Amino acid sequence: MTRIIVYNIEYEEGLVGHWYDYLKIWKIFFPPPKLNQKLIDFFKKLKPDILALIEVDKGSFRTKYKDIPQLIEHKLNFTSLVDWVKYPFVSFLRLFHFAPILSNQSNALMSKYKLYDVRHHLFKEGTKRSVIEASVDCPKKLTLLVAHLALGGKTREKQLDELAKIVKNIKNEVILLGDFNTFHGVHELDKLIRNTHLIDTAKLDYSKIKFTQPSWHPIRRMDYILVSKGIKVKDYEVLDAKFSDHLPVMLDFEFK
Repeated sequence: MTRIIVYNIEYEEGLVGHWYDYLKIWKIFFPPPKLNQKLIDFFKKLKPDILALIEVDKGSFRTKYKDIPQLIEHKLNFTSLVDWVKYPFVSFLRLFHFAPILSNQSNALMSKYKLYDVRHHLFKEGTKRSVIEASVDCPKKLTLLVAHLALGGKTREKQLDELAKIVKNIKNEVILLGDFNTFHGVHELDKLIRNTHLIDTAKLDYSKIKFTQPSWHPIRRMDYILVSKGIKVKDYEVLDAKFSDHLPVMLDFEFK
């Protein structure tokens, strides 16, 4: 059995989603100093085999120039890491690569299994455009896709169409996961699921369908793990964690 967790850690700012949290502007620049260790301790207890992190800082002055994906990979004894800055080097977005904090805003995928066939896809539209693709053998070949979708509904719809094309070009089993920002509800994924035949793992056990944002009182579902039909889901759970304005999602699975 393999355990995978996806978690939007909000650059370790430690905001749990109260409206007044977002008035604490200083936390963007000076996050809680012990939060990183608390996150690492949290992951150690859960013992994931694969960990996908959304909104992680690769080393700005906010983290005192520490590469957080590398630090977490080392502390959790993972053997492979792929991370990628979310913003493409095109049009006005190239300016983000020179901003003190934005230049290091990334997503990351780490694993106890070797990651290979690594690719990076860029959506045609949106500010956040990067999709990480990587394969692992656990023990059969599995391709992982990590995405953080746009805030705008029309742009998000176009990105989901592009994701469907990426999934359909993969011949082996697939897990698509990330923060999809589905502000209009889970039905935003209907077309994606219809075109790819991916399965929304939360719907396999209706007793465990939970919202994931904001973490202090979840009223929206933003974070997903979708699997292809050859994946047998053993357990799905939205975890109780107050390190971010999102809640992490955990999946235990094996191959059919």
